[in-house]
Amino acid sequence: MLQVASYDDTRQTLSPSFSTGVLGVSSNLLTAVTFYKDARLLQGSRPWLHILLALANVAVVSPSPLPASSSFSGRWLYGNFMCQLYAFEGMFAGIVAISAVIVLCVERYSVANSSKKKENSWFYLWSVLFALSNGFFWAVMPLLGWSRYDIEHTGVSCALDWKNPDESYVSFLVTMEIFSFFLPLMAAALCLYSACYAGTDKPAIPSTAASTSSSSKSAASDGQGRAEETSQVSAGFNESQLRTLCCIFLLFVSVGWGPFAFLCTKTMVSGSSGLSMLAGTIPPLACKLMVSAYPAAYAVTSARFRQTVLTILGLGEKKEE
Repeated sequence: MLQVASYDDTRQTLSPSFSTGVLGVSSNLLTAVTFYKDARLLQGSRPWLHILLALANVAVVSPSPLPASSSFSGRWLYGNFMCQLYAFEGMFAGIVAISAVIVLCVERYSVANSSKKKENSWFYLWSVLFALSNGFFWAVMPLLGWSRYDIEHTGVSCALDWKNPDESYVSFLVTMEIFSFFLPLMAAALCLYSACYAGTDKPAIPSTAASTSSSSKSAASDGQGRAEETSQVSAGFNESQLRTLCCIFLLFVSVGWGPFAFLCTKTMVSGSSGLSMLAGTIPPLACKLMVSAYPAAYAVTSARFRQTVLTILGLGEKKEE
């Protein structure tokens, strides 16, 4: 039989969702502000897809206080309406975040295989609309009767009702996993492979390192080191770094949302009987933990991104362009 969550179980396993929520919201909001403030981070393309991803990640973790506070009582405290709203928001934000990663990979394919240097504004508009409409469609369907939302196995949060895998649940889950998870991820991986295979590494902004190297051969080695460091800080993301980020983000999607896909598929095939408390707790914690990893990936990849973040926080000097 399905195990019932106890007070100690839920308090120990879901209370960390509050801290991951605070970290995820603050770091991703800072990421969105960084891309908005610094236009030279992505010269040759626009920041809207990165901002969309950051805001979607904020929406994934921002409701964390609801299950975190409920975990101390061992039951959902906010009634059926809030349960439906919480589950809808979580589904919508999660699919928008996944879709944002997909269209970022498509963007890299488009840049690598396009002869035009100027960005296509229509591409960004339709990409944002696709991500939002895709998320809304799959999130609203359970409210309209195709599957349903209910209190989760832990008893303190709400999501798709995988505890009762009836025909409606099976048809919804199979369709969603095929057309909103597996096929898009495969297409994104193919886009990245094609972008890498295209060959030429197109810098996101012109680099001055090559033009100054011949005139600085007689300079001291320490002076060269400082010049190269300054050039790296001012350069922002180049095309190779953006492709690397997309590969990392696909890994984050697989690690963060894969446990949900596995759990839902398992209950669809073999039912939810005998499912452990840990098995029901790992998926929501995995996606919330991965949300905080996206800003870290940006920071590790780009020195300019780190400098802009420090400037926004008042801890660094303002860049002079």
